[in-house]
Amino acid sequence: MVYGRKVMMPVEFEHKTLRTVISLDMTLSVAQEERLLQLNALDEIRKSALQHIEYLQNHCLKWHDHYIKYKSFHLGDWALLYDSRYKDNLGKLQTWWLGPYEIIETFSIGVVRLSIIDPVKFKLLFNDHQLHLYHKPLSKDDFLRQFSTTKHAKISTATDDNILVTTPS
Repeated sequence: MVYGRKVMMPVEFEHKTLRTVISLDMTLSVAQEERLLQLNALDEIRKSALQHIEYLQNHCLKWHDHYIKYKSFHLGDWALLYDSRYKDNLGKLQTWWLGPYEIIETFSIGVVRLSIIDPVKFKLLFNDHQLHLYHKPLSKDDFLRQFSTTKHAKISTATDDNILVTTPS
């Protein structure tokens, strides 16, 4: 009920119509110009909001990609397998890793075929996010070979049992 007044809908306040122009004592051309300015301003606000959203998404993407550590497994590498049975158990002396296993084959979708390092070769398939690269233990000869290639140290043997390492000065 309006009680003797003209009905003015709330939609007409948001969208300037002829009735609101007359009630505000504006001419139609001034109202049209004002409406065009508001529409242009609205387009500019939308454009700046889209640019800001695009900037924030690119910034978040760069930040996320900065902290990703990619794993690369090759044939013949050794890997440890995560044992998910102990993920809720916080015991100090429990190991969460099984293995080592030898990598036989890698697939492009992130699947790795593993083999148990035993005389009986049993093959398993796992996702690479469950694996951790395991560095093979070095023998004495391999260690000496790698150490002799470095430029910062010299190896001089006093006896066969003792190895004396000296650094150049």
